[in-house]
Amino acid sequence: MKLLRAPVLLLPVPFFLLASCDDKQAPESAGGGEGVAEIIKEGVEEVLPPSVSALSPEERAGMLGFAGHLAPDAELFMAIYDGAGMVRNLAELDVWQFARKVVEEEEGADPQDQVAEGAAQAEPFLGTEMFLAFGAGLGTQIEAVNEVQTRMSYHQFRVLARAFAEGAVNGDIEGGVEGVDDDAWLEALVGDVGRFMPQIEGAELPPVLAGLRITDEEQMGMAEQQLRDLLGMAAEGAEPVDFEKGGASFSGNRYKGEMLAEQAEQDREEMDEMVGTENVDRILAALREKEIVACVGRLDDYLLIYLGGSVEGCPVADDVSSSLVADDRVSFIDGFKDSKVHGFVFGDEGMLEKSVGTGLKQIAEGCRDGIKGVEGFGDTRELAALLDMVGQREQALLDLYDPSTLGAVISLDGGARFDLFGGGDQGALDFESPHRLESLGDGEDVLFFANWTGNADYEEKASDLIELLVETAYATAGHLARLDVESEELAQVKGGFEMFDGMFREDLLKLWDGLAAMENGLGDESAFVVDLKAGFPPIPGVPAGVVEEGRFPRMSYVAPVEERARLQESWKKIDEAVRAMLATANEMGDLDLHMLDPTNSQKDDIVTWYFDALAYSDDLKPSVTVSDDWFLASTSKTQALDLMAEAGGSEGRKGLWAKLDLDVLRAYVEEALKIVEKNGDEIMGGGGDAEEFRKNLPRAMEGLASLEEFQSITVHERRENGMRRATLHFHLR
Repeated sequence: MKLLRAPVLLLPVPFFLLASCDDKQAPESAGGGEGVAEIIKEGVEEVLPPSVSALSPEERAGMLGFAGHLAPDAELFMAIYDGAGMVRNLAELDVWQFARKVVEEEEGADPQDQVAEGAAQAEPFLGTEMFLAFGAGLGTQIEAVNEVQTRMSYHQFRVLARAFAEGAVNGDIEGGVEGVDDDAWLEALVGDVGRFMPQIEGAELPPVLAGLRITDEEQMGMAEQQLRDLLGMAAEGAEPVDFEKGGASFSGNRYKGEMLAEQAEQDREEMDEMVGTENVDRILAALREKEIVACVGRLDDYLLIYLGGSVEGCPVADDVSSSLVADDRVSFIDGFKDSKVHGFVFGDEGMLEKSVGTGLKQIAEGCRDGIKGVEGFGDTRELAALLDMVGQREQALLDLYDPSTLGAVISLDGGARFDLFGGGDQGALDFESPHRLESLGDGEDVLFFANWTGNADYEEKASDLIELLVETAYATAGHLARLDVESEELAQVKGGFEMFDGMFREDLLKLWDGLAAMENGLGDESAFVVDLKAGFPPIPGVPAGVVEEGRFPRMSYVAPVEERARLQESWKKIDEAVRAMLATANEMGDLDLHMLDPTNSQKDDIVTWYFDALAYSDDLKPSVTVSDDWFLASTSKTQALDLMAEAGGSEGRKGLWAKLDLDVLRAYVEEALKIVEKNGDEIMGGGGDAEEFRKNLPRAMEGLASLEEFQSITVHERRENGMRRATLHFHLR
């Protein structure tokens, strides 16, 4: 099953797969203060950028501020530049001016005036540059935390599974689970501390460096003094420490591990009882070897705060040439030389790789061990074998994960852009195959368009995992149904399982096989199109004025056909399964449910299947259209035929592309509001509702007009120069 098609598969099965009824055989092959107008360039379509010249470390430092002083072994760096300027630019947008007007009219106060004084006071501290950096060792500590968290999940589900099994044996599953002691799993985790001893002994506070750029010396002095006063309040028991690194001067407190261990000794008896004397000895011995350093520092016009496990870990470079900006891993910033950069993120590949956890495996193992050995619960070997496979199939998915250096940039370039480079690629998309359906998004009045190519390997492994989870749930229900326990609760479970197993199981398996056959008959590329080209259909109860003047959305899902014969095979299986399940439901509930027989229209090799009972017009006719090359599930026969005629006419983008056209949306909403104004009495049934609507309409239209600066929103995930890149772009005029 191709998971990226999941939203389409939620459509009624007969509607989605009618086209495979066709008897045709498959073919043999198939700036901080500038105005918005000055800093936002004219919006352009996303295209693969041309090669850019590499910037020097000094040029990068000019763009990225403190990154030019940051040690290259830093594992995570996040910075915001000219935050005050960004806020001022946002405040110039028409939509904000409209919001101010509405709030002032309703509440009698301008919201911008209310925050002006506080913003002016904060601007010297937060307006130029603010950053947070983590030095070497962050990934190792994240990995250790992940191991603790996954073990925590194991114990939680082990305790819950045991309570579930014991409750089943006692005939009260709900009571057994609700009666679980919340501290039971925590006690088990604490008792398991010995397995974490290597992580505890190797633990060290990751170096954290935060800073602000303050160009006003008076403001700098005030801020620095406030921070030093805070350190002074926490100086009891600490040693003073002063050091210099990369031209930065630091001073503050050093908290020796010996002092911390002595304080912990006061609770020694309780600790011994919780985790054992030997473990406590090792923990305290490790603690004595640690230290914590907390300092305030200065480097040019940067005010710095450092917290770490040692002085040596402070991630400040000696000079620009040996800093992070001299590292090719941040070369992705070079393409933004002429852009207004407001945000920057760098993440080390090793840190990302160590951040990956295996959550399902621990949950499954906890459930396996929880039900094991519960007297009266029966032979659990089948369930244990299934639960063991969960971790294996999860790992098969995780093996597709490709970590790489993470980069992110917030910029103003043709609007507001959020670019993500590298990071963890889950493997869900095929970045190599060109899209053949991208031209379907170019038509007039297209409100939304999405186009992507899935990775067949990922989809197969994800489908295998989902199937296993369903099979495990089924096996668990069957195990409960076979328990020889007198209980009303279990009697209901047994009755439901026997009914499902005897009356619906085979048909549902046939339905699933049919869906799988359909997926195997379609290619990996998909597109989803929503346009507003249709007139309003003559739906009973809709006023004539709306039908005459209104427009109605049309939606279509498009995919290439790989094997048309498989689509035919899939429909036969699904049709048989659905008819059989309806017959069973009729027999059980004295109902009269029947599968509708579809109607078709055909031209050349193109056939459209639909239900007459669901069709109001050709533009509101839920249908499936199929040819030797293309498959379309649509709400509109007309749209499906139009798209089929255009499909396959281009090859360009790769990966995933989506666009929401805000101009089309805004025009449609404005048009709809005018139609409601004109036909309000019929739509709202008279009374005062229509008059109230007309009274508020001018403000609604003014609000729509304030959004005219926003042109569209696009998302593009692809590979550039071997690196994954995803762009979220708010296009502004």
